[in-house]
Amino acid sequence: MKSFTLKNRRLSVISKLLIIVLWILLSRTIDNEVIFPTISSTFHSFTDIVRRPSFIIIISHSLIRTLIGFVISLVLAVIIGILSSISNIIYHLMIPIINFLTSVPTMAIIILALIWLNNEFAPMFVGFIMVFPILYETVLKSILDLDSNIIDMAKVYKVQKMTLIKDVYIPNIFLNLSYIFPSALGINFKMVIAGEALSQPKYAIGTNLQLQKMYLNTSGVFAWIIIILLMSKIFKYVLEGVNHLCIKSKI
Repeated sequence: MKSFTLKNRRLSVISKLLIIVLWILLSRTIDNEVIFPTISSTFHSFTDIVRRPSFIIIISHSLIRTLIGFVISLVLAVIIGILSSISNIIYHLMIPIINFLTSVPTMAIIILALIWLNNEFAPMFVGFIMVFPILYETVLKSILDLDSNIIDMAKVYKVQKMTLIKDVYIPNIFLNLSYIFPSALGINFKMVIAGEALSQPKYAIGTNLQLQKMYLNTSGVFAWIIIILLMSKIFKYVLEGVNHLCIKSKI
């Protein structure tokens, strides 16, 4: 297992080095900062962005939008998922809704959000719409795939429904959700930024991406992309760390 992990890390390092080499080759071949910036110009844009007093405010506002949208999605997914497993009516009512949400193009959702909501809430709505079906289906699958022997035993011993939900359903739901949290939060984060790019709230990563594009500052766009990638990595490591600690505490 150790050698396999070490091999994966080496491959990851090689992959990153190849991206850097390709970046250098493309920037030298194209030789146009507007079309494809060099690493040095991107680095200068990156340091310039990070040094600005408004940088932390911009990052924090985008993070708050992401987390609010994600928490709302999570709470509703858990509640409706449990209700769908109990009620056949709610289960069948949710099928066309989920199919609709997963089928509608992202751009259509963003446009509707801009019509219905102000520029602060539109990005949160976009993130919510994209992540809710993923979380809901995970919650529902966690309940429906639960070992039938456990449910039968609970019925024999006349375990109360609320006790069954609290001690059996909820732990199993969050165990399954923990596996998709990093990817779901990553999707939510990217969709919030996409919503920000069009809705243009005052403090937002998406707004600044759009500004760099308007000024034809491609190195600035690349710099913000690197910042987004770094933030996504931090999300992933934090969630994996929390998940590991939760599993360790249960053991």
